[in-house]
Amino acid sequence: MKEFIINIFKGILIGTANIIPGLSGSTLALLLGIYEKIITILTKVDLKLFQLIKNFKFKAIQKHISLQFIAPIMMGIIISFISLAHLLKFLFTHFETYTWSYFFGIILVSIFYVSKYITKWRKLEFLYFLLGLIISLTLFFIDPNVGENRNLLFVFICGIIGVAGMLIPGLSGSYLLVLLGNYKLLVSDTLHYLTQPAYYKNDEFYMYLNLFCTFLIGHICGLLLFSRLIKWLLNNYKNMTFAILTGFITGSLLSIWPWKKPDIIDDSSL
Repeated sequence: MKEFIINIFKGILIGTANIIPGLSGSTLALLLGIYEKIITILTKVDLKLFQLIKNFKFKAIQKHISLQFIAPIMMGIIISFISLAHLLKFLFTHFETYTWSYFFGIILVSIFYVSKYITKWRKLEFLYFLLGLIISLTLFFIDPNVGENRNLLFVFICGIIGVAGMLIPGLSGSYLLVLLGNYKLLVSDTLHYLTQPAYYKNDEFYMYLNLFCTFLIGHICGLLLFSRLIKWLLNNYKNMTFAILTGFITGSLLSIWPWKKPDIIDDSSL
């Protein structure tokens, strides 16, 4: 039971990071020591799993995807999405610098932690580190002044791209949505409408529900695609992969620098 509660808390931390532009849930997962295990479990969402579900083989399902581990993680992520948005808004409104300083410290420590996965730093690893750093900084300097787009195909693409940021340490899925112009629509507005019973009979509620379902399908497709790609990279090019990820994370520090006022989070962002 203790481990179950701890994993819920880990899920809350990961989900919280995914909500905030500039932070990466997968960086927190790496820092918590569960990143590779989550990636492995995601790659097991396959035809075998659906066959087990179809035949109601619950013990086999639990073993196949380590349900006792992944279920509380997912519960924590869902809890954070539903309940922490208002708390984060309060913290960023009244304690903005302290809040960013807290997250900055976590990410700064994670650079050292992630770099330890690299068994040997050679010239090649340093080149991949610089590549990751350049990509991360380039994303930061892109002008995010793009209008929202409710086209369902675009929302589906946002789901795929957003989950790529969630799975790659140092890349923020939320910030990628900011760059695409749909962060407020798909995170702030959608969560607000879907968690307020007063809107359930409102026509706009069904519109946001449609957007959410399309976004979720994109997320699922992105999870199935990128988790397999990342697992393959970790199995075959581990040093290279973690060198790039270390660069991503280092570059992400600029976007969460505490002593500035981020344009990507305003009064209505959370």
